[in-house]
Amino acid sequence: MDVPLYILGSSTDSAHVAARKGLPYAFASHFASTHLLNALKIYKQEFQPSAMLPQPYAMAGINVFIADTDEEAEKLFTSMIRMFVGVLTGARQPMQPPTYMTPDLKEVLQHPSLHAMLRYSFVGSKSTVKEKVKDFLLLTGVDELIAVSAMYNIHDRLKSVRIFAEIMNELNIE
Repeated sequence: MDVPLYILGSSTDSAHVAARKGLPYAFASHFASTHLLNALKIYKQEFQPSAMLPQPYAMAGINVFIADTDEEAEKLFTSMIRMFVGVLTGARQPMQPPTYMTPDLKEVLQHPSLHAMLRYSFVGSKSTVKEKVKDFLLLTGVDELIAVSAMYNIHDRLKSVRIFAEIMNELNIE
């Protein structure tokens, strides 16, 4: 079978493997942001060209929550915040409907563990998210983004993904 092989990782160990094997590298920064920049640096510095890939090709995962307004997107994001709190506390539940962003949720989002997990979450209107994505691309230099839009309502998710596709077309990025 002629199936492309990628190395997906959330630590620097996977960066070394991908570089040594000359394979594309995808980093799971949509939930494991801590080592992203170091892993990308290792991958690019240690990359060994292969028959499959003559130069490094890196991807990064990001969370994307786009709606008509920043406030509406923030509301959609509350479901994911609660989901990650459940993961961290061991009190997992099915994804809950979104609620308004309360001061309590904003405070929880600042907890170091949760903040680190959700650091690369781009939440807002099209223009807000477009600026954040441009900054992320400049910071990381990745060739491609893996967008995760874990939302309670499928219609909200599809709308967010469509708007994100528009942003990526405007930025001329895959």
